[in-house]
Amino acid sequence: MKHIKARIKVWRYFINGIISFRQAFSLMFPKSFNLDGREQSVIFFGKRFFVDGLRDFIGLAEEIVTSNQYHVELAYGSIVDAGANIGIFSAFAAHLHPDATILSFEPDPSAFALLSKNLLGYPNVKVFNFALGNENKEVLLEEGRTCSHIAENGIPVELKTIDSLEIPMNFLKMDVEGYEANIIRGASETIKKYKPIIVMSAYHKPNDKTELPAVLNSVASYDCELRHDCEEDFVCKPL
Repeated sequence: MKHIKARIKVWRYFINGIISFRQAFSLMFPKSFNLDGREQSVIFFGKRFFVDGLRDFIGLAEEIVTSNQYHVELAYGSIVDAGANIGIFSAFAAHLHPDATILSFEPDPSAFALLSKNLLGYPNVKVFNFALGNENKEVLLEEGRTCSHIAENGIPVELKTIDSLEIPMNFLKMDVEGYEANIIRGASETIKKYKPIIVMSAYHKPNDKTELPAVLNSVASYDCELRHDCEEDFVCKPL
């Protein structure tokens, strides 16, 4: 049943004009015989969008767009996308909110290369090749296929706080592999000033479900609702 649903999903993407017939057909075969894992393009919100794996793209698009994991309808004004990856959420937000300004942060060089190309067609999006956290310093990033995380080993990347960037922020989306609490700490003054809506992952660390609301509420008063629209995420609104 799982394989049948996956194949239906693939052909739905073909019927909707997102992937080509060749791409859809290739996904019916084992990875060693198809195009998955190679950089190619799809049509996403009417624009060419570059991916390095069709299965990865379809999986992420199902979560971010179809399931609306990060509740893009709540976004407005100045939108910060922390952990932008190749730009699926940023493109979604830019498409639905053309009058908003989207700031997309992605430290992984490979993901950022695709992110930069994918968001060129959106004049309301700015991209940044560094990580967000609780200090301004250099850290090490362990690269992964669909996600990367700050670790003890890896490639050197720049880390900055949101407060040091001095940007207005009305909506903050975070999916940063367990670094969410650090971003909150580095954005404390910005959060106090602008009271943004915050949507963040709640499943990367065992204590996320208790720690993240506590850290946020140590900065400002928020109501954090745990949602299960796709994965586990908090939707946090200022009180």
